Amino acid sequence: MTGHGEAAMRHDDFAIDVEIRTVNNRYLKVASKISDLASVIEPQLESIVREFLKRGSVTVSIRVCKAGTSNASKINQETLEDYLMQSKSIADRLGIQLEYGLGQLLLLPGVLESTRQLDDEQLLDVVRSTVRSALEDLQSMRSREGEAMKTQFIGTLSQIASNKSLIELRAPTVIAEYRTKLDQRIRNGLANLGHEVTDIDLLREVLIYADRCDISEEITRLASHLSQFHAALSNPESQGRRLDFLIQELFRETNTIGAKANDSQVSQLVVSIKTAIEQMRELIQNVE
Repeated sequence: MTGHGEAAMRHDDFAIDVEIRTVNNRYLKVASKISDLASVIEPQLESIVREFLKRGSVTVSIRVCKAGTSNASKINQETLEDYLMQSKSIADRLGIQLEYGLGQLLLLPGVLESTRQLDDEQLLDVVRSTVRSALEDLQSMRSREGEAMKTQFIGTLSQIASNKSLIELRAPTVIAEYRTKLDQRIRNGLANLGHEVTDIDLLREVLIYADRCDISEEITRLASHLSQFHAALSNPESQGRRLDFLIQELFRETNTIGAKANDSQVSQLVVSIKTAIEQMRELIQNVE
């Protein structure tokens, strides 16, 4: 689920600011932007994030600075010169004029290096605590959005269940109408030939059609998937993968019903169900 969280703390004369952004992803992927002063904690970030999140693309930005100092930074001349050479080469090849100032160059990754790192364990604990606070803020935002999505899911599931019930009511009528139409066609076709069709022959054809168009199993499975979806929505644990699977199953059963029913009214109801499923599929991408 997309989301945003932030937190700020102070320790002695150090200021720690953390910002976390997430976007949808089937797996957990953590990227970081960390001040050189706190780069020592980078290997620990993913394990901290996993305490709160199970999937999604996560970007963690950590800024640590000491009030009243320049953080003892120095310019990496080799890196700066490399940026300049590459930029000039590209500009010459494209025939464009380079326009930038030294201030812009200093913002490039690796140009400014800190001459010291944050090795105070107490301060590192504060940084870790700030990251967790930002993750809690993120979860709070996602929780509010999750409740809104849950309400929307329940409304859409109700629409699907209503259309499913209409299909159940329509299914027996389809067979009865087929028998009437088949009887009329056969009798009209044989009338001029002096032949008659027996009720047994007619019944045999109707039974074959009924067996081919039987959607009772699909209706039962569709109802089961709807029930499982409701149960998953009530589960406090992350259910994104399960809901994604149930969406696929709902679509598969609905598609089969449409293919087997061979009836215009049922087809219209199937289209309505598919539309609702697609709406839920888009929402599912935002569920962890």
